[in-house]
Amino acid sequence: MPWIILVAAVVVIGVVFILLRGAGGSRPAGRGAAEPEAESGDGGLGFRPPASDFHVTQGEAHVYFDVPLPEGDPDPVLADILLGAAVEVLREKRSHLPLEGVSTVHAHAKRGADQVEVGKLTLDGPGELPPPAPLGGPMFTSHKGPDLFEEFGSAPPEAPGLDVRTPSDELAPLGADLRFTAAAEAGLRAQGIDPAVAPSSDLVPALLRVSGYTVSGEAPRFAATRGGVRHHIEIVDHSAHDHPELSEKAVNEFMVRFASSGAERGLLFTAKFGPFLIYDKERRESRVRFVTRERFQAFVNALSIG
Repeated sequence: MPWIILVAAVVVIGVVFILLRGAGGSRPAGRGAAEPEAESGDGGLGFRPPASDFHVTQGEAHVYFDVPLPEGDPDPVLADILLGAAVEVLREKRSHLPLEGVSTVHAHAKRGADQVEVGKLTLDGPGELPPPAPLGGPMFTSHKGPDLFEEFGSAPPEAPGLDVRTPSDELAPLGADLRFTAAAEAGLRAQGIDPAVAPSSDLVPALLRVSGYTVSGEAPRFAATRGGVRHHIEIVDHSAHDHPELSEKAVNEFMVRFASSGAERGLLFTAKFGPFLIYDKERRESRVRFVTRERFQAFVNALSIG
């Protein structure tokens, strides 16, 4: 029955064609595989500032971001980030909105309940947007310095002497005790994070993105990848009336989950203080680090270098 064989062959070819299209096997002519990534809409940052509103009035495009501003004049690094993000918002919208007459782009951010203009960009011509920033561009994702995991450092050869601190159960927000470079703080605020008040569950993923890591999943447990190396990340926040020191149970559960994660490295971040137990864990398993409250500034410093 040759006609049955012919029909079956046509069906198989059709199924293969559909699968190839679904997997991205069909591309418009003249477009390379890497070109769509250039229009990623994040301006080459590796993250995207959250936009809340957009409108055009008499050739002036205004883009509003849910980004908290510090007191004083807008930080120039943050202004550049938001202007670049505003251009990407326009790039997305020009496919279905008439933007040919737009000559100026304004970026706005939040200070309290008010929206404040942080920067203005005059286009080369009406509707002529600058080209998108390349992925891995100069802002945050092109780090060539030491690997963060190694720069943060391995466990000390011996556990430190008895700590004389007497921590209160009511710990201040972690960010209030940290110092950030202007670029790092701008990168946090561009993601809608106020570093002075943000919990570590918000602060850590944002800091990793600032340093060029690709974050997959959500806190308190997620993955972060850079340079092809996958990190298993866990975060233990501190809540009111919690014990201020990381518990042995939390440490042991992290070790078990890391071992089963398949990741090359593991990092536990916490706003709590660290017990002596963590030094023993790091000696026995060189692929893990515990970034506790007293170590957090060293971690932030390593981000600035790496």
